Order: sequence, then C-alpha cells, then structure tokens
Amino acid sequence: MKDIDQLHPALQKKLRELVKTGGEKGLAVGIGECLRTVEEQNALYAQGRTKPGRIVTNADGNSFSSMHQWGVAFDFYRKDGKGAYEDGDGFFRKVGELGKELGLEWGGDWKSIVDKPHFQLPDWGSTPKELKKQYGTPQSFMAAWPKDGWQFDGTGWTHFRSDGAYTKNDWEQIDGAWYWFDGAGHAIEDQWYFYKEKWYYMGKDGKMATGLRITNAKVYSFHDDGTMAASEVTLKPGKDGSLA
Repeated sequence: MKDIDQLHPALQKKLRELVKTGGEKGLAVGIGECLRTVEEQNALYAQGRTKPGRIVTNADGNSFSSMHQWGVAFDFYRKDGKGAYEDGDGFFRKVGELGKELGLEWGGDWKSIVDKPHFQLPDWGSTPKELKKQYGTPQSFMAAWPKDGWQFDGTGWTHFRSDGAYTKNDWEQIDGAWYWFDGAGHAIEDQWYFYKEKWYYMGKDGKMATGLRITNAKVYSFHDDGTMAASEVTLKPGKDGSLA
C-alpha cells in the first residue's frame, strides 16, 4: 500500500521532510510501498523462492518479519523521468544521505540484501525483533501509537495536546519553538506571515525564524520575538567569522 497516512506519525513527518528537502536539492523523490499486509509481504517473500524473479527480501509475512508490516518503513523511487530506479548518477545514495540526516535508517547501508530504495525508523532496531517482543503484533503496536503530538491529515500538520484539543488561528510554543496555526489547525510552513502589522517567516519545518535567514536569495534579519527587522541592523562577526 502507498498510503503514507497509515505509517507511524513520526515517520510521516520525516518522510514529508525528505521529499521537500530532496526537491530543494534537485532530487525528485517519489514514495512507493508503505504499510504492507501479511498477504502482500508473503507475495514478496515468495519471489525468487516459489515464484519467478530474484529474491528481494528475507522477511516472511506470517511472522511479521518486515518493518513495512509495522508501519515504520517505506520505499522510494526517483520521479524525474530518468527511470524509477536509475542510479548511474548516485541518486539513491544522495537521497540516502539526506534521510540519514533526518534520523532515518537507510537500506543502502545494509550488508545482507542491500536495499537502496528503503528507509525506516531506527527506534526499535533494524529488524522487528524488539517490536515483536514488546507488542506481539503490528495491530497491538499501532494501537499504542501516540494520539497527541504532531499528526498529518493528508493536507497539513496539526499538533494535538493531550486532551485532544489543538490550536487554530493562533501561535503555540512547542519544544521551545513558535509555530503559527491557520484556521484548519495546520502549521504554516516555508512562507511569510503578516501578523499585527509585523512580518514573520515560518521555516520549512514550520518553526518561526529568528536571527539571519536567507530566503529567495535575499538575507533577512529577525528579532528574537520573530519579527522581521525593518530598520538598520548591526552585524558582528563571531570567533568563527560568522555574522550574528
């Protein structure tokens, strides 16, 4: 199945960041398989064994041996028209490095059945062994997924509090960063926002910008409260030569 909404909430967020960052770097990332059923995993496992083709996985579906079955993995491909799995220019390694910067485990680093078009959350190890030990089945694991925190609804990201409520048309500070949520409760991302006669810039992760920021090849300065500097700004080089 290719429905990212069925993935673990934390993986959904990282997947979205990967696609966006890849696009900014000229790497067109398409999303392939996400959550797999027992039947889908068994069919893949049979390839090269009881069905034609080469062996592509060592994970049997009946034993819940694929991280895809637990909703913590997804596959990707290139969608720039050069061939979904063309890798003569090192496309998959480039995307693999981006994913690792976001905290994902990349299948291209594996020794047994290298899987370059694969990412997964590393939180429970490289195999489902720990997940099976803690939860038994994917269904039990999914029932324990957080009902608060960040949730993607297919359109945007909403931050739910423990009581199920969420912010709309207002600011909210989360883990030390400020976000603006629109009327639908979605954090606005990678765009300017005009509020009470002041300009703010919300980064691609939704966080309010402070300090210096390069946007559309222009340099802007933002005060600690997030407001854009509209008058003369004095910049002083630090010990490493950077301006602050």
